Amino acid sequence: MGLLGMEASQGFFMKFMAVLFFIMTFGQIGQLAYCWLMTGGLLWAFLSTFGFEQDDIIAILAALAGLRAVPYLYKRLLTLVATYPLSLTFKFASQILPKYTIEEAEFFTCDGASPEVAERRKNSIKELSEKWKKKYPKCQEFSVELKKMISDLRFTSARCFPAFNGVVQKYLDPSMALDRTEGVDVVDLDQNSAMDISGSYGVNVCGYEKYKDFIEEGWSSAKKQGLFLGSLDNIVLDNIARLRKVSGQDEVSFHMSGTEAVMCAVRVARFNTKKPLVVTFGGAYHGWWDGMQPVAGNERLPQDVLCLKDMNNLSLQVIQLRSSEIAAVLVNPLQCFHLNQSPPGDAVLSTNNRKVGPTPGYKEWLHKLKETCTKAGVCLIFDEVYTGFRLHPRGAQGAYDVKADIVCYGKTLGGGLPIGVVCGPKELMARGDAKKAARINYVIGTFAGHPFVMACMNAFLKWLEEPATVKSYDEMHANIDAFIKAANKKFEEKGYPVQLTNWFSVWSILYTKPGRYHWIFQYFLKDAGVNLSWVGTGRLLFSLEWKKADFDRLLDRLLAACELMQKGGWWEEPKANIKAKLGVEIGTAVFKNVLGLSG
Repeated sequence: MGLLGMEASQGFFMKFMAVLFFIMTFGQIGQLAYCWLMTGGLLWAFLSTFGFEQDDIIAILAALAGLRAVPYLYKRLLTLVATYPLSLTFKFASQILPKYTIEEAEFFTCDGASPEVAERRKNSIKELSEKWKKKYPKCQEFSVELKKMISDLRFTSARCFPAFNGVVQKYLDPSMALDRTEGVDVVDLDQNSAMDISGSYGVNVCGYEKYKDFIEEGWSSAKKQGLFLGSLDNIVLDNIARLRKVSGQDEVSFHMSGTEAVMCAVRVARFNTKKPLVVTFGGAYHGWWDGMQPVAGNERLPQDVLCLKDMNNLSLQVIQLRSSEIAAVLVNPLQCFHLNQSPPGDAVLSTNNRKVGPTPGYKEWLHKLKETCTKAGVCLIFDEVYTGFRLHPRGAQGAYDVKADIVCYGKTLGGGLPIGVVCGPKELMARGDAKKAARINYVIGTFAGHPFVMACMNAFLKWLEEPATVKSYDEMHANIDAFIKAANKKFEEKGYPVQLTNWFSVWSILYTKPGRYHWIFQYFLKDAGVNLSWVGTGRLLFSLEWKKADFDRLLDRLLAACELMQKGGWWEEPKANIKAKLGVEIGTAVFKNVLGLSG
């Protein structure tokens, strides 16, 4: 072979190998890629020595590369099958699905209702609107001013299926401006009292009066220190000792929110395992940061997160097969209540499509997952920001008798103040590489370990260890179970299409018959004196403060709201096929959007 021929063949070979390795590594050009390049070059030289022609050498190398690619392709195919479908399709769907509005002329009849039923509904919503103007004047004025200055999903008045937003915003504003808390009640600026089942986004485990005690005790302890940051004190050491006992871990890291705690846990896992990927499960929420949010609310599709199906054996196989790439598996135990689904809310309540409730076999699944991770050398992280101290004094670890490698806490742990905590073993919590001086893992925060937060946390942790506290959890769970049973019996007797379901102190309202207007139940609950969060009837919470008399009072208010729903005609039997009607609405909206006809 001539010199020019050799140069041409070598140039072709280098291009071929570069393309091959790019495909095989998906852009992660590292030591493995260089190793393969060198191996290919050596094989080329070796085979050339024995007189192999250029085409033969390329064929041999291609065959070897093909064999090497088989297990790689198998792993990727298995990952694809085990992937949570919405994580693959949601971004595309969000780009083609426009907002569309059901105008007032059709608002009351979009389920095929008769003119008589439509008139009842119209009168019902107008009466409610007029009543609220008189009942909540200060709250509504506050809401108008607030919305001029803040963009926050939690403070929107549109808490229903999106197509109904226009009409709802015209008549109803459910915003509540707080004046004070009194036991299980919240009192607004207009001095209306409502039973709170929002749970302050998961923070309220102990009861509002107890947090007042924690904050007062914390302030008494911390006020002498003032705002001095950068040095720790005996209270911090005491908190660490107590958190080590609760979590069963060696080290503790303090942060200012649950989202920040999860960020830390993922970062230390990747740093100390030297592996890039993290596994999450379908529908699980791990904070608002775009590095760990594969579905709604994220414009950046995370490339280093595998979002797999929960409670699925294929997911376990993926973890085993790709253990050399996976740093950690991140679990939110709250998914037991809505497996492979996003947190339930009234904004997606298009009919009786809410499917939530405790998932049988979840404890066994967690144990199987733990065993798989241990064998594969993959870190198991429990995101207990929401479930920690709500299910059990030791969170899901205590409730399900399974020990994670790293645990994240937040919400109630701060004793009423903002907090995020990560607990883990020394080898996974390291911030530096013992062998490489310049390899450092920055996980820091100005207000981490703030004296006031630490003091309030200390008050909470001391309370948590009291014998009476453990007993109060058992009493609360028994009271909740009795309430759910009694309420469901009443609903059935009255013929209301409503059923309650719970998982520990987390509960939800299910709707037993198809209907386009189940989402409006939250507005009648507000009118009956029940306070909900912005997700409506999807996820509700009780605290340890609730007693039997409180549950009885709540049941009366639930029944009063049901009566108004029934009277207003909102639960009349649909005359049209709801799913077909929805399909036509959405299909029409997409078609108009594609053609550029949407407004």
